[in-house]
Amino acid sequence: MLTCAVLFTVAVFSTPAITEASCTIFEHRDYGGAKFTLNDNDRIIMAQGESIGMTTNGHGGGYTIRYRPAWNDVVSSFSVTEGCTITLWEHINEGGARWRTYKSYRYVGDAWNDEVSEVLCTCPG
Repeated sequence: MLTCAVLFTVAVFSTPAITEASCTIFEHRDYGGAKFTLNDNDRIIMAQGESIGMTTNGHGGGYTIRYRPAWNDVVSSFSVTEGCTITLWEHINEGGARWRTYKSYRYVGDAWNDEVSEVLCTCPG
């Protein structure tokens, strides 16, 4: 009986945690400083806004939008869990240069450092 209890305890505590599909942006390179995590179909617009809610992307899909003006032009790194894609724009309203990737970056590079004004995370299931 004791052997079964020990095996059950080992199995329960050795099971790896399941990570929720998400994209996380960071204030500094190497995933440092403040961070903001977006889940599937979350969009962050780094400008003044009055509400957090759903909107239509013009193609029939809805996104949850968060307005965070303090994040404008401060992103230096980001992480993306497996199965997700992050899209970054230089300006709000999907303006300026665009970068879409499914990879994490410890540093966005000199051209993108402190230049991001809108981010979308998608994790199709």
